[in-house]
Amino acid sequence: MRNFWARIGICATLAFAAAGVAPAAHALSPEDARHLLVRTGFGATQAEIAELGPLDRATAVDRLLARMQRVPVLPRPSFLSQAWPPYRDMPSMTQEQRDSFIQARRDELQQLKAWWYAEMIATPTPLTERMTLFWHNHFVSAFEGVGQNVHRMWDQNALFRREASGNFATLLYAMLADPILLRYLDNQTNRKGRPNENLARELLELFTLGEGNYTETDIKEIARALTGRTIERTTDFGYRFVPAMHDEGGKSFLGTNGLNGDDVVRALLAHKRTAQFLTEKLWREFVAAELPPNAEIERIAVVLRDARYEMKPALRALFLSDAFWAPSSRGTMIKSPVALIVGAHRDLGLPVVDLAALPVHGRRLGQDLFEPPNVKGWPGGTIWITPASLVARYDVLARLIANRTLVAPRAEPGTRDIALRLAGDGWQGGPRFVVRINDGRIVASQELDFAIDTARFGTIPDRMDWVWRVLRFPVDEPVWRVSVEFVNDGAAPTDAGGVRRGDRNLFVDWLEVDGETYRALDGQQSFANAACRNSRAGDLYCNGTLEFDIAKLKSSGKARANGMAESMMSMQPVSNGMMMAAGTKETPRATAPEMARAVHLDTDAWLATLPQDWRRPDAIWRALAPVRPVADAERPDAEATMRAILFDPVYQLM
Repeated sequence: MRNFWARIGICATLAFAAAGVAPAAHALSPEDARHLLVRTGFGATQAEIAELGPLDRATAVDRLLARMQRVPVLPRPSFLSQAWPPYRDMPSMTQEQRDSFIQARRDELQQLKAWWYAEMIATPTPLTERMTLFWHNHFVSAFEGVGQNVHRMWDQNALFRREASGNFATLLYAMLADPILLRYLDNQTNRKGRPNENLARELLELFTLGEGNYTETDIKEIARALTGRTIERTTDFGYRFVPAMHDEGGKSFLGTNGLNGDDVVRALLAHKRTAQFLTEKLWREFVAAELPPNAEIERIAVVLRDARYEMKPALRALFLSDAFWAPSSRGTMIKSPVALIVGAHRDLGLPVVDLAALPVHGRRLGQDLFEPPNVKGWPGGTIWITPASLVARYDVLARLIANRTLVAPRAEPGTRDIALRLAGDGWQGGPRFVVRINDGRIVASQELDFAIDTARFGTIPDRMDWVWRVLRFPVDEPVWRVSVEFVNDGAAPTDAGGVRRGDRNLFVDWLEVDGETYRALDGQQSFANAACRNSRAGDLYCNGTLEFDIAKLKSSGKARANGMAESMMSMQPVSNGMMMAAGTKETPRATAPEMARAVHLDTDAWLATLPQDWRRPDAIWRALAPVRPVADAERPDAEATMRAILFDPVYQLM
């Protein structure tokens, strides 16, 4: 497998070498611009490449750095605006209450994951999100290790974004008062006379100096200096320093003396190795897996130290290094699952039909946001590619392309419709359903023609593997009640071995009425067959009905905006087919040009804007460029074109 990817990297390198690399003072070639954009963000659109084209390297890098921002463009997840959950009551909860509480927090975590994917897709400054992701994988913490405190995980993510282009010293001081990191590394139990060394050890090994650049005595002394840094459990689980827990005695570490955590940070920032270690991690993130000679690392580390750990000067030095632009560095790094998923959306303008599915795809490919495998985070590199994960990558990309067909046309202005997101199992025919509104008027009665044939493939238990479609039905009156009735359950008989090979089932995910979405989980479900009475709302395994009382759901706050994106934020459709983010006092409104590069639906029009000379003449994919369509030349097949791009092995590289 390694040889396969090495050959691909060599081929890509030869292609770039044949094209040549423009001298630093010259305008960027399309290949240069794409290389800069992909390495510092998530993919590169034709518009982004064209924007950087007239610039030289230094000007292009300066423009990307100047655009970095400290706040997201999308409103934060809605659960953060609700009442603070009673985390402090967990110890006194019954097991049933605790299970329910944890499940509610896990649901919020999925919203947070989905929100971050949406932000990465929508952001006008992808370098900001790349650095936020970098810090997330540097100061590692995970949901399961922090008492399910998803609210504080949001705070930590916001901190990483604020300092994405800020100051490492500021971030380091803040992390030693970050309740998520303190809890993940057990510092809430670090007290005078009973020091816990977890945070001290990882602070030295993973965050600042690297293994082999400190002693066990340093760890023990720094652990003493960090005593008393704990969490306020009785209120909001924020940071709290408890003097009674702090060891006030003198400590000696890293060749200096000190008393507390601030003294530790000052010593680490003064240590020559800290800037070198951080530079090495940035090098592996943006330039190459293999480190250069020590002199090159030290050159950039000096920039970082001289700038008092401001990140932009160091990133500028990194992005303008000869190694960053060298032909031998291009097409040699494997995209992470997040970069692959987000980049595909940004590159091709794929519609975000089911936002909640993106974190599931990422987990399947090995990168589950907010849930890294251990304190070392995701190692990246060749770990992303195995025979199984490569197959899974292509399957995920196929699903993302197929989302283009899931977007049902919206009602014409002045007309009404309702939309349902459906899936089904089909055995000897698809599930038939009837949709009624208000007092029972039928607006649809049809068989689901995209249900999975369970007679051939068997039951598919994973909801992510079901085939989902959004269907729209016109209505000519205000809608205040909707019912979806499954009417042709046909439990399959067992075969000679006593195994049932298939059945008909209908699955409902959500309903959209007048631009607002209602989850199936919030509907009322009933069955004639008692065997199905405990089924999850929306999972119609027996003949039965799922009913939505629109007025009641609206009054109880169950309505969501924009069902097409299954979004947890207030994104509103606009006339050009893009999804626009509504602004708040905390976050600016995303403008149309910014969002056009990320979340839009008119992929065919975007493909038509690409110049013909971008089409590659052979099997080497050199820049983001559609290959010759696999269809009649006069009627290009956009989906075949996108498959040819995304399924080319070189698309896995950057």
